[in-house]
Amino acid sequence: MLRHVPARRLSLETTVSTDAAMQLLARHAILFGVADSGSRIIPNDELTDGDRSALAWAASTENPVALAIALRVRSGDHPNATVAELAAIRHDWDAGGRPPPKPHVHRTVVRFADGTTVMGVRFLGDDPYVREDTPDFGLYLDQRWAPPWPHEHLDWPDFGVPEDLDALRRALTDLLDRARKGERVEVGCLGGHGRTGTALACLAVLTGTPANAAVAWVRTNYCDKAIETDAQEQLAATFSS
Repeated sequence: MLRHVPARRLSLETTVSTDAAMQLLARHAILFGVADSGSRIIPNDELTDGDRSALAWAASTENPVALAIALRVRSGDHPNATVAELAAIRHDWDAGGRPPPKPHVHRTVVRFADGTTVMGVRFLGDDPYVREDTPDFGLYLDQRWAPPWPHEHLDWPDFGVPEDLDALRRALTDLLDRARKGERVEVGCLGGHGRTGTALACLAVLTGTPANAAVAWVRTNYCDKAIETDAQEQLAATFSS
């Protein structure tokens, strides 16, 4: 429903195998004494600031444990880390001197097949509202967005797809109509990859790209990390113009 008023995707082609990641998890579970409870999913409200920093760092690198989480999320499983996964990531992060995440901030203009342009953006960053040019309108897929310019929110769960596909189509069609009238428009979620990438793929279909090519198109013309789960790929690949 529209209301008036967003961990990067790790490459599945990495050379680190899931088996290696699982062996690493087992080793750290024993090392930190979490073997009995290592499979417990950690809810967000139990994460410390240090935990969040470590997870953000892991998601921005080719960390093998983060890869294992990404593979699990792609299949529709729970996106949060387990006790063993967090212990392994914290160990690697601490051993590396607690480095910050590698920056990957989107303020990326996407030009579609019919010439219409839309900017893809992410919320995470130093200041999500800094722009060279102020947008005329934004469609946001995460409730943390509250910019000073006109905007709307679309209900869309992180790592998932919208329940109301008619609302999605209306929102995307409105965004295109605004862009075609000369407005500077943007679409964004939290990280700028999963939901944003999927929305851009659907916009590509609405502007002339075949649905079965939309995923590859958005990864080529926006970001190779765009679209994070199988469900999101399926939505883009079956979206109709």
